[in-house]
Parts: sequence; C-alpha cells; structure tokens
Amino acid sequence: METLSLNRPRYKKYIKFLPLLVVPFLPLLLKNYTYGIMLLCFAQIYVIATTGLDIVYGYTGQITFATSAFFGIGAYGSVLLRKYTAIPMELTILMATLLSALIAMLFAYPVSKLRFAFLSLSTISFNYIFFYFITRSPGGITGDFNGIFVERLKLFGISFKESHHFFYFGLVCVIILVSLKMLLVRSRVGRAFLAIKQNVHAAEGMGINVRKYKVYAFGFYGAYVAFAGTLYAHFVGFISPETFAEEQSVLYLIMAMFGGLGSDWGPVIGSVSIVWLNDILGYFEKYQLLAYGILLILFIVFLPGGVVGEGKKLVAKINELIKGAKNRKEVDAGA
Repeated sequence: METLSLNRPRYKKYIKFLPLLVVPFLPLLLKNYTYGIMLLCFAQIYVIATTGLDIVYGYTGQITFATSAFFGIGAYGSVLLRKYTAIPMELTILMATLLSALIAMLFAYPVSKLRFAFLSLSTISFNYIFFYFITRSPGGITGDFNGIFVERLKLFGISFKESHHFFYFGLVCVIILVSLKMLLVRSRVGRAFLAIKQNVHAAEGMGINVRKYKVYAFGFYGAYVAFAGTLYAHFVGFISPETFAEEQSVLYLIMAMFGGLGSDWGPVIGSVSIVWLNDILGYFEKYQLLAYGILLILFIVFLPGGVVGEGKKLVAKINELIKGAKNRKEVDAGA
C-alpha cells in the first residue's frame, strides 16, 4: 500500500489527458450530424491558429491584431502557388507556412521596440495592408472581392474532402503542433519568452536578447497561423477577403483570452467554445460583434485568467478548503 501511495503523484499529472480519449470517437458519435463534425474540423483549424497567437501574446506579451493577415498569407499563398505553378499541395502548404513565418519575422524586427497601443496599431495596419492587397491584387490573381475557388485537400494521394476524413488529419496536426508548443514554452527559448513578458528591462539585464526572441516568437506565430490558413482554404474549397478582415483577428484574440493565455489547454478550450458560440450567434448576425465586445470586456475585467486560469484558482481553493478541513479534524481528534 505504501508503494502505491508513493507512486500515485507520478500518474496524477496524466489524469487531465483522460478526456482526450473520447475525441477520436466523436465522428462516430456524430455520424448522423455531419454539420457537427464540420464544426469540429473548423475548431481544429482555429486551435492551431490560436496556439500560435498564444505563443506571441500569452507567453511573450506581444499583443497582435494581425492574425487574420497571417491566416490569409497561408491560405492565399498555398492556393496561388498551387494554381499558378502546379507544385504538389504538400509543398505549397509547407512553402506558404515558411513564407508567412519569414514575413512575420521581418515585420517583427522593426516593431519589436514597440509596446502596448503602438504595437497594436502597427499590427492593425499590417492587417489592413494585406486586406488591401487581396482585394486589389495585380491582375486580379486573388479574385479580389469575388474570391477564388480552391482545390480540396489531397495529400500523398489521400483525399480529405469529407469532414470525417479531415477530422482525423486535423486531429493529428493539432496533437503534433500543440505538443511542439508545450515543448517550446518549457525550453530555454520559452523561459526567455516568459522573462520578456514579465519584465523587458529585467530580461535585458539577465543578458536576454529581447529583440531576437520577440522576432522568434513572431516567427512561430506566423508559421502556426499560416498553416491553419492553408488547412482552412483547402478544406472549405473557397476563400474570399471577408474571411481575413480585421474583425476575424479580434475573434482569435477572444478565443485565446476565453481559454486562458499562457496555458497548455487555453487555445483548445477557447477555440472549441467560441466556434460553437459563433455558430449560435450566427442566428443573430446583427448583434454578433456586440456580443463579442461584451464577452471580451467581461473576461478582461472579471476572468483575466480565462477558463483555464480561473479553473486552476478554483481547484486550488477547493484543495485548500479540503486541507483545512482535514487539519481541523486532526486537531479535534487529538483534543
């Protein structure tokens, strides 16, 4: 019995992964609800994008409203490369992801000294520049306001056109990319990110090259978001500028804050929750932006830690109460 009690803490950290065992069976549970599977596929795409946003904002403290622009760079990059060069889709997705990472790093270098409102304004400007380009492209290569039809996802001869097929491919991508983020934030680079977020001047005093790590953070952010954009384009089969408008960047920010910034599961919880909420609010399209604005204010004021952060606080309080009750019982028994 003693051996079991000593080993129990070793397995305690794995308990939080148990609910994930249900995820692979969701398409079977929803086999008569195709629309529900499609929403889960969109949730997977947004989980990847929000995970990238969490790296730059949740761990480095660099607020950005350019997420929809990098999402669009991935989407249009892969689609245009495929359409005009006939390069295999596997390579166009990779190339668009790397291109976005490079653009993000080039953008981050001059703006890395900016903070708060100035950084926000620069990212908003970048988003508007991208939106202007895709709506007034040279020779209309992006389809401008009309959009462009896209070849559906097919990798190594395997088609992921159907939602239930794409779901499993998306699940593998989510597991790999979220795991890579977990490894990143626990590495030396991740510790540098956190130091910059907590105090830039202290980080510089510790010998951390702040500009370099901010550029790294934007690079990871650009890559994650662009990869999500490529998946979105080839899953939906059509892209148009409305998908990459500034309002969408606000939606990604809400997803990150709802789940909890700087946490392993925040992007997952936030993305899945907001995708379903977005679908419900679709019936009240006129008030959608109002609802998002109110939601954002509520979380900033009352739940700054998001679902994950506030959940941890609640669990800590419950454990404290249980521990206090046990201590009182021991005292009473001793008396």
